[in-house]
Amino acid sequence: MAVHWWRTNSLVTELAHDQVSEEQSLRYAMISAVLATFTLYYGYWTGAERGWLLLMECVAVTVISLIGLTECFKKNGGSNGSHFLKRLYCLGVPVGVKVLLAALVIDQLFVITIPRIVTTTSFRDPFFVYQLATFVLMGTLTVCFYWRIAHHMRRVAHPERSVAA
Repeated sequence: MAVHWWRTNSLVTELAHDQVSEEQSLRYAMISAVLATFTLYYGYWTGAERGWLLLMECVAVTVISLIGLTECFKKNGGSNGSHFLKRLYCLGVPVGVKVLLAALVIDQLFVITIPRIVTTTSFRDPFFVYQLATFVLMGTLTVCFYWRIAHHMRRVAHPERSVAA
């Protein structure tokens, strides 16, 4: 079977019926690693500046991720669930692609609008405002990522729900 880059519902159905092979799981894990690496370096490329706010963003995103993973684990059935990592990595591809595309679009909107709205006339420190906006954006995108994964995990763990939603 093919890797589902976008069609999360098809993947949910396949996972719910244990139709994703170990080799496919490896492909999903590799794609997830590439997405994560790209996202990290894209952040560096766009000019992340080291400082206390970046450290706070790192802490916030880490906490959100840990909470998100815990929720995903629970939605998968907790200790009674099965194939948690397989499902997490597989679902991370279509959800990750969607979140990444949203981030790229929002980033381009930032590049276009922030310099026009956030100026030295309207704000004392425009760069700090940009950093705060990035802080909020990264936290929000991380919440969206794990929220969608948890939603689909619940559907996979309960196959009768995999067709709906």
